[in-house]
Amino acid sequence: MIKFFRKIRQQLLNENKFSKYLLYAIGEIVLVVIGILIALSINNQNELRKRDLLETFVLKQLKKNLIDDIYDMDLNINLHKKAIVSSKIISKVIENQLPFHDSLASHFSRIPIVPNFLETRTAYDNIKNAGTSLIKNDSLRDKIIALYERDYVFLKRFVEKENNNFLQDLHGLYRTEFSHLEIFGKSYPVNFEKLVENQEYINYVNHQVTFCEFTLGWYYDSKDAAEKLIEMVKLELDE
Repeated sequence: MIKFFRKIRQQLLNENKFSKYLLYAIGEIVLVVIGILIALSINNQNELRKRDLLETFVLKQLKKNLIDDIYDMDLNINLHKKAIVSSKIISKVIENQLPFHDSLASHFSRIPIVPNFLETRTAYDNIKNAGTSLIKNDSLRDKIIALYERDYVFLKRFVEKENNNFLQDLHGLYRTEFSHLEIFGKSYPVNFEKLVENQEYINYVNHQVTFCEFTLGWYYDSKDAAEKLIEMVKLELDE
């Protein structure tokens, strides 16, 4: 093809048809430019198609991650509910000066439990790596960022801080006041009568009720946000 055009140019020059040669040269340049533009357009379309496929893949991945998060939140919500019940039972025993009973041992163990929230970030990390503009729907993109950068961050920081306190309690209050400590099992105080008069322990039990109720509120809000986000993702994938 190149030799063919070169022959035409050479023939026009040999015949001294400069004006025709000039028109031909301009036409040839236009054709080259058009070819480049077509190639760029095809390349852009391919890139857009790749981005669309990546967005679909990441949204499906995000939906699965959120389902896993909700499962983890439900487990933690259940543990916090049990801690509240146990804390109130022990608090009632202390207030009413009730005697020790073996059934109380499991409640002593449930009070200090502070489960960590372990969110699954695979999809969100992929979104950040590809650039958040990968998610074309502005509203959906904003909700995703809000969940991972606000709701989850605050919940994790609060729980992690309380978990550090829990570890200190295990090494301090629980180690000195309990002869046998078994998380998710049974714990027995060294001296029950002395423990129920220990103001530090009384304050700790009351604190756990407040903490767990406050934490439950954040779990419910985060779970609600995750569930709504799943519905938004489903709608986006259907489109």
